[in-house]
Amino acid sequence: MAIRKPGLSNLVLNIIEGVSDGILIQNEEGEILFFNDVLLELTGWSSHYILSYPDEISLKLGFGDFNGDQSARQVIQLEDILSPFEVTRTLVETPQGNYYLVSLKEARQSSHFESYRLHYEQLFNNIGDSMFTADLNGNIITANPAFFSMFGYQEARHSLPNLNQMYVYRDELDEKIRRLVQDNGVFNMETHLYDLDHNMKRVLDTSWVIRNTHGQATGYAAQFKDVTYLRNIESRLKISERNFTILFDTILSSIVVLDEDGKILNLNSAAEKVYHYSWEEMVGEHYDSLLRVGRKGPRFAKIKRLIEEGEDKYIESEIARKRKDGEIIYTYAVFSAIRNSEGKIIAYSLVEKDLTERIHLENKLRESFEEIKETQSAAIIGFAKLTEYRDKDTGKHLERIREFTRIMALTLRVLPKYQDYITDEYLEDLTLSSILHDVGKVGIEDKILLKPGRLTSREFSLIKRHVQLGGEALEVVDQKLNKKSFLTMGKEIARYHHERWDGNGYPEGLKGEGIPLSARIVAIADVYDALVSKRPYKEAYSHEEAVKIIADEKGKQFDPEIVDAFLQNHPVFERIRKFIDFEENPESISALIDTIEQRDSQHSTGG
Repeated sequence: MAIRKPGLSNLVLNIIEGVSDGILIQNEEGEILFFNDVLLELTGWSSHYILSYPDEISLKLGFGDFNGDQSARQVIQLEDILSPFEVTRTLVETPQGNYYLVSLKEARQSSHFESYRLHYEQLFNNIGDSMFTADLNGNIITANPAFFSMFGYQEARHSLPNLNQMYVYRDELDEKIRRLVQDNGVFNMETHLYDLDHNMKRVLDTSWVIRNTHGQATGYAAQFKDVTYLRNIESRLKISERNFTILFDTILSSIVVLDEDGKILNLNSAAEKVYHYSWEEMVGEHYDSLLRVGRKGPRFAKIKRLIEEGEDKYIESEIARKRKDGEIIYTYAVFSAIRNSEGKIIAYSLVEKDLTERIHLENKLRESFEEIKETQSAAIIGFAKLTEYRDKDTGKHLERIREFTRIMALTLRVLPKYQDYITDEYLEDLTLSSILHDVGKVGIEDKILLKPGRLTSREFSLIKRHVQLGGEALEVVDQKLNKKSFLTMGKEIARYHHERWDGNGYPEGLKGEGIPLSARIVAIADVYDALVSKRPYKEAYSHEEAVKIIADEKGKQFDPEIVDAFLQNHPVFERIRKFIDFEENPESISALIDTIEQRDSQHSTGG
């Protein structure tokens, strides 16, 4: 509302109140008699300020530069106001006295200030982030095109809403305004806003207060940066990182991550179990000092070159590692380069599988070969001693298996389908190799192997591993000989003698004649001897009971033709068992075998 004092006609004042310019009237003594609301809006001054400091108002309006002229016009720039103003002072003479009429309006004809304003508007309108100004009640005064675009408004079609309607959490807006007015600084916060379609956006809100010349807060300006996509990416990265961490720690193989200098950056729980060090004890240590054993393996510097030569990968088998307790283990190690998105190597990974159990078994087999390599028979006995060491009954068991296998093979080879297959050499290799069928049990713990009670499902699954351990160990030793030997058949027997004719056996579920003949023969010899022998977990069956059980498994667990060969010779099996168990004259066993060979020879020639 305009402020007036006595001395001017109401008609004149009413007319002046309706004009668009800011108007101020003074008497000759400089006392301010009247000013309208437009003046307050243009300058941001308060009524109290205008009435209390008339001399200061005159100075701000440039009256001191009028050089005593009664009427004058000039362009001024008021403090804290961007737009320039044109000020006109006119002397008005009336019968009641002389008055000064001061008119204030925006000076749009000033090229300097107009250029300044245009540059500001161009910057405001072309900046990529959303910007606006608002009063303290949340009414948006100005907004740039980025603001309209960000929130889905069209400047020509939509009026901007009050900010109270845009903030998802109104208390955040209230707190921001309170802080701006109180602290007079820049205020940053992340908040959530609704767009035109009421979709939620996450923004970085940067605001600063706008004050008038008297320091009063009249509003604020703000910049909104849309961080919705960025936060979504961060959330996905956190999920991916969490999933990677879970996967990293659940992988059974040991994983160690090293920097470019060879220092350990990270490792998984499997690595802690392999090396017996904790995560804290390994991180920061150098590969050469912690993982390299003596001079057996290459230093990390050489490994880096080998990785580069191997197209980002270097593999080494049977590499020695020293655990925290000093025990030496052996691993299969794969070194790989880790590159970033630009293709630059930023780290290296070391993935290892513990081969200690297998290496120890292979070493034991090699040692046995070296100790008794004069003849094949001596070598076989050396292998057999590995299992005999675990089970004191194994020695007689192996002798019985060898003789049972020979008897069935002699009977089978009279059949036309086997006449050319079961040669004398095959028969000899089969007889020698048969006692290797359970060599893999060297890798099974005593508490499981010699358990007197019933095995749990887990314990049985561990027992079943002996076929794989035995097959792999014999294969390694066989390869060292660089030629086909009796061990070639031995690894077949060790690996497949628990397969079933109907395909329900292990380890591979082979079926029918897909199972090697050697393993099918030894399977019956092994089962028969197990049935009639006393074990920690069972009493011995009678010979008759064992024969019936094997006959019942014809075509199911066992090859029908081999079952027939067994049934044809089962009395001989019983006599051989008694001879060996009671340590009777070995020549008696040879006589039995000779009788079978003569009988089969006559059968094959029609005698």
